[in-house]
Amino acid sequence: MIRKLLLLSAAGLMLLSGTISAPASAKSGTEEVKYYVTYSSDSGISGSSVGTALIKNGVSYLPANIVNSLGIETTWDKSRTRASFSGWEKSFAVRLGSTSGVLDNVSVNIGGTPFLVQDELYLPAKFLVKALEGGTVRWDAKTRSLLANGLHMYRGYTETYKGTRYSVSLDSGDLYLSSGKEAKRKLAHLGRGLDLVDFTFEDTPGGLTVLQVRNSYGEPHLYAEYYTYLLKNGALMRQAHTDFHTTFDKPALWSEGRLLMNDGQTLRLIEDGTGAVKETVDLPKLMGTSVTRDVYYNVEAFYSDVALIRPAIPPF
Repeated sequence: MIRKLLLLSAAGLMLLSGTISAPASAKSGTEEVKYYVTYSSDSGISGSSVGTALIKNGVSYLPANIVNSLGIETTWDKSRTRASFSGWEKSFAVRLGSTSGVLDNVSVNIGGTPFLVQDELYLPAKFLVKALEGGTVRWDAKTRSLLANGLHMYRGYTETYKGTRYSVSLDSGDLYLSSGKEAKRKLAHLGRGLDLVDFTFEDTPGGLTVLQVRNSYGEPHLYAEYYTYLLKNGALMRQAHTDFHTTFDKPALWSEGRLLMNDGQTLRLIEDGTGAVKETVDLPKLMGTSVTRDVYYNVEAFYSDVALIRPAIPPF
């Protein structure tokens, strides 16, 4: 339910039908005020945004660039009159000068008319905060500021490979795939803490597909974890995960025609085509160490006569 915001002014309290009431001086033009909003994600990321809001004809407006930190992308149509916003399972759209908009595929009245100021788009505050699933918009008369808490984040990453769409929520860590008009289905759970993500794909001679998800994180992206998935016709057969410093090389994927799946302490050699485990290697034992707790091994090459294996205490 949309709640009305009461803006207190020296001239008294004004109530405008369907809008946020504002200081009396806003009736004759546009007035600058401050805004402060907070946001967070399911993965524990949180932050805030401060800047200048506008009050025009009794309606409070926030700059649309607030969404930039929330994982939402803004695109314009060719006429540059309609702006669309899209993020992970979130979409809305507005048109300059129109009180009609679309929120999650439903037509709505947005309670004001979007406009541009020096190429910056401003949207009705109540609509924008509602679209981002935030709390009630409030007016702080002492600081002359618009306040809103609890805006959500909608971070995700998507790639399409040979007609199949692969997408991951950077907040929940869930990985999905879909093909054609079919509904997306969950493939795996990567865990929380995803930051800078990319996908690589490889088709094997045996008809399998290897999807490798790389997550670079830490300040300034000091660590890289690799999620490796072995698929057959879109079905998950095998998976592995490693997490090391970025100075380490990318984990090896092949060894003399067999696929390598490493979890840091156990290396599995997988038969191409069937996905069967043909050999299992105890890495701490191979390295001749009795200290196994919190020590993991990155396999950068592995052959019958030589191997390149680097031990480390990973950040996880």
